[in-house]
Amino acid sequence: MKYPQAFSTTAIGSAPYLNIEEAVEAMSGLDIPAYPQMVKMSPWEDMFLGAVEGLPALLINRETLAVRAKRHDRENDLADFYAKFLAGERDFLALAPEAGQGFTAFLNRASRDPLYGPDFLKVQIIGPLTFGQMVLMEDEQSTLVDDPELLEATALALGGKAAWEARRVRALGRTPVVFIDEPGLASFGSAFSTLSRETVIKTMNQSAEVLRADGPALIGGHICGNTDWGMIMESGLDIINFDAYEIMEQFSLYPGQLRLFLEKGGLVAWGIVPSRGFSPDLTADFLVDKLHQGWRRLDRLGAPLDLIASRAIITTACGLGMLPRDLALAATKMTGAVAEKAGLYQ
Repeated sequence: MKYPQAFSTTAIGSAPYLNIEEAVEAMSGLDIPAYPQMVKMSPWEDMFLGAVEGLPALLINRETLAVRAKRHDRENDLADFYAKFLAGERDFLALAPEAGQGFTAFLNRASRDPLYGPDFLKVQIIGPLTFGQMVLMEDEQSTLVDDPELLEATALALGGKAAWEARRVRALGRTPVVFIDEPGLASFGSAFSTLSRETVIKTMNQSAEVLRADGPALIGGHICGNTDWGMIMESGLDIINFDAYEIMEQFSLYPGQLRLFLEKGGLVAWGIVPSRGFSPDLTADFLVDKLHQGWRRLDRLGAPLDLIASRAIITTACGLGMLPRDLALAATKMTGAVAEKAGLYQ
């Protein structure tokens, strides 16, 4: 399968714009445009609420936007889900119209313009572990992530939803780059997380395997906080995306695992352009120097610099949905400037 060139650029997903065409156009300067999730336009464009359509055993209050998972009387829901899922159906997991406005406009633009992401288009979906941590059971005594039966069904369903998105990208003649967004894994290993290492790897791989079985796709994982990066590198992802602006030092604790990940063909999407608190006073030179300092540290620790550079993608640290419009545009433009300068490094 074809891979992006070193120093290709892409985005994380959430966008602050109120005009869909402006949001789609903002992605046009990236090598791998990403579908904009219009989080200020509708709560249903949020990565959490936008994913609920078709997922089994959920109680959804569309007025209060509360989502709960069934603890009892869910057998028929699960049986119906598995009957469709195992038969290869994916349309029942499609983004709902109110959740897919940015997605639809994004595909329409790519369909009209062969130069809009000529080789790759990026889509994204919330990961099952983060989703499961956000959904309380109906008795509000625990969360979905603590229920193994529902967590497995959720992982498969979200993998199926991502596969539905990827199919639409392949229909346009592009290779889909699919990010599974797991910001909830920033709590892994803390007192706030009950997850085991085995559960994390198994659950992430369940979603990824659904995607792989459906057709060619590059699968990425986005975590904007710190986590056990060795665990993530062992999970079978093609791309790892992290906040290189804030947690480069913590990421550098895994040079051996990083080298193995890259040597097996993995890519790292370095989120070196900050999304939280982005300032127009930042310069591409400053960010490139910060990135290269981290790379030199990894090189000294055993992850070769030339290998790192040859497998590098450049992104913002996280989504830009909470930034003002002008700063979001500036951060997206800065991503390209950083990639261009970083690519000149020897």
